[in-house]
Amino acid sequence: MSYSPPIKPKFRTNVAGYSAETVRRWIGSSSRWGVFAGITALFVVSQVPIVKQSILQKTPFLGWYWKVEEEEKK
Repeated sequence: MSYSPPIKPKFRTNVAGYSAETVRRWIGSSSRWGVFAGITALFVVSQVPIVKQSILQKTPFLGWYWKVEEEEKK
């Protein structure tokens, strides 16, 4: 007969101390905060002319908003 201990260790793989469960739980929240921060940063710097011309006017569905505004000022 072989001896079987009553309490067996459970091995979990992790990277830098984070398990797959932890990463899966936090990735949704982190991505939402990242998108929110990016959109907020674009609207904060939307008054800078180079940002208007190079980024905001080339946005597929909202680019017309900044193009019309530029044409009215001329």
